Amino acid sequence: MSTIALFFAHSLLLVCLPYLVWRLLNLRNWVPLVVVQILFGIMLGPAVLGRLAPQFWHNLFTPESLTNLSGLSWLAGVLFAFLTGLHLQPAEFRGLGRSFTVVSLSSILTPTLLGVLAGWLIATLHPEAVGTSASTAQFASAIGVCIGVTALPVLGAILRESGLIHHRVGRISLGIAAINDATLWVLLALLLWGLPNRPDASLNGFWLLLIGTLYFFVMYFPVRFQLRQRIGNQEALSESGLILVCATIFSSALVAEWCGLHAILGGFVAGSIMPRKAAQAVAAQLEPLTVTVLLPFFFTRTGLTTYFDLFSSGLFDIFLIATITSMAGKFLGTALPAHWMGEGWPVACALGTLMQTKGMMEVVVLTVLLEAQALSVTCFSGLLFMAIATTVFTAPTLRLTCHLTTLPCPSKTSSPEQP
Repeated sequence: MSTIALFFAHSLLLVCLPYLVWRLLNLRNWVPLVVVQILFGIMLGPAVLGRLAPQFWHNLFTPESLTNLSGLSWLAGVLFAFLTGLHLQPAEFRGLGRSFTVVSLSSILTPTLLGVLAGWLIATLHPEAVGTSASTAQFASAIGVCIGVTALPVLGAILRESGLIHHRVGRISLGIAAINDATLWVLLALLLWGLPNRPDASLNGFWLLLIGTLYFFVMYFPVRFQLRQRIGNQEALSESGLILVCATIFSSALVAEWCGLHAILGGFVAGSIMPRKAAQAVAAQLEPLTVTVLLPFFFTRTGLTTYFDLFSSGLFDIFLIATITSMAGKFLGTALPAHWMGEGWPVACALGTLMQTKGMMEVVVLTVLLEAQALSVTCFSGLLFMAIATTVFTAPTLRLTCHLTTLPCPSKTSSPEQP
């Protein structure tokens, strides 16, 4: 087939087929769509299809066709980070109580620190898991960042489906997840900045710090002010307003990548400075296309270009260590402080359960770290399966928590249609 025909064949496979399977098998009652998309990427990649039918795989996914998917996948990643930044609206989280700050910090710091220890353990047991561009300390820090992730968009969808979105649990958990996301991008940027193979490796630390500081200043003051002036009162964006938003996203991603902070962070920063009223209009216009059409390319591209041994003992060890650390760190780091700060056990346990959600955010972080060669392919795969497991178990665990406590029990709900 021609390159154009291959592209649209890939589009059918990556966008439509996972959704069709998800609906026909009624998997929406059990797993989010994103999990099916990630698994499809792995099954269509060299690790599964490439091993079962190598000649067919090489004909279907030529090097040129995979290159064509690369730009589209990174556009999806930047737009997703932008949409995540749109959810960071501090005004919505005021009045949550004095415990909010303590629980928010503990929910990110506890699992991250435990993750660093887990990273040291993984590096000791499996030295090959360390990426070629990372030291043991940088690798351990990368594992800590991965363990500390909570996916705000997936969490919001689960809360809507469970009927807890307007409950105190819903408001507090969304606020905590927003703080988690913001902290995550800062930690990820610091980690990438310290790696030797960043795009701006020729610049010294002083100039990087100066340029990065200037970037944040310009984005959060002059650019934010201009956005408020031009689109701050628009409940439905005009064509020129949408172009202005896109120019902000792409410029921020470009400068962030050039600074060594990564284009993904640039997308998040652009989302976080959007005026609140305009943010709702932007989300309404960009979110359906990004989540439904573009993000599958991001999820599956990594699986299509990554070979790993599904039966490797290292993969299983990493998955087991990361999953136990993540579930224990997130639950204990959220539920215990919440109870100590005055929340009842039902609310505290529900918060600890909801913070397990990783979903798309973990995939973005893992892909960035794999591209930066901070993780090996085997380690990436083990952490990817950890993200799938924790995301799958969040909704049923929440139902169990509600049944065992006084919280309103959601019915057997479907997983969020938008991952």
